[in-house]
Amino acid sequence: MSFEVFYGPTQRAANAVRRVIGIDNSCLPSDSRFEILRSTVWSMAAPSSKVHVNRLLGTALPTWRLLSEGSRTSKETLRTELREALSLLEDAGDLLELSNGYWVPATTRLVELPEKSGYLLVGGIPSAFLPIAQDAVQYHGPHRHLDSLPLELASILPVEALESWAKLPKLSLLLQEWAQGIIDSLDRQPYVPANSDSFEFYSPGAVGPGIPQFKRWFAFPGTTAGTLLARRTRIYGAREYRLVDVRSNQITSTCELHGIDARRLMYAYDLAAKNPVRAKSRCIDGKNEWLFTSELPRSEQRMFAALGSLTIPEDHPYQRRWTFVRSEELAIKRLRWLGIEF
Repeated sequence: MSFEVFYGPTQRAANAVRRVIGIDNSCLPSDSRFEILRSTVWSMAAPSSKVHVNRLLGTALPTWRLLSEGSRTSKETLRTELREALSLLEDAGDLLELSNGYWVPATTRLVELPEKSGYLLVGGIPSAFLPIAQDAVQYHGPHRHLDSLPLELASILPVEALESWAKLPKLSLLLQEWAQGIIDSLDRQPYVPANSDSFEFYSPGAVGPGIPQFKRWFAFPGTTAGTLLARRTRIYGAREYRLVDVRSNQITSTCELHGIDARRLMYAYDLAAKNPVRAKSRCIDGKNEWLFTSELPRSEQRMFAALGSLTIPEDHPYQRRWTFVRSEELAIKRLRWLGIEF
């Protein structure tokens, strides 16, 4: 796929480009940057090569300026918007970042949503190359949705489970069972205190009902003996989470949590302390808006981003507001699995 330079009325040129990259008017101008990047990476990197981020952004920039109607927007701002879109596409599973700033398309597949909620189309193939009608694809940020599975795609694309794509534990596995499996599987090492160590301990039983998770951390482990979740702030502000065994107010052994979402463990400790966090919902313009004062685990965020949108108000930076445009019941099941009270 290659792009031509169109001269003449801006709208006419934009419509021509939209036809080339296979999107119709249902794709918002703000969402067109994702298809621009898919098409650019595919044309420059597929099937066995790769493209450097600087070349990629430089190639996609004129098209993004045209479709975003950002003729008066600075080049730096437009590049920043494209760079942000690259990160979102990587998180969605459409593109892969290699070492030294190179990018390639990810394998294209379908992700089946439960309860006949449709499919996600995941991977680096541009929409223009799909053997289906343009209006069959619905665009939502970096995500592409299909209400049903076209026969043309069923025979050529593999289907991946939602849990696999989002890296979610199965709903059939209780949160407490998942947490206990993690705790039992990790080997702890004897703890030798260092002068730089300054741990905080997650203690949901030490606060009142409904208190947000960021207020459940304390400088001392209290009188609880057992395996606790702890954290410390490293140089440059990075946080490191650990499991620690505590006896008589002292850490006896510890292990780091490599590749494990500490946030999910926090919800498990909340349930164990019988002090789950709470969420509220309110109806705005006919849609439910869900309000949280505690962050969700990374996998739930990935899944929810495909089903709805997140707003963080400037005047309430600790508040998370999710609105779902599809499969709201599926999202609610996940929230209940985490033990969140409504």
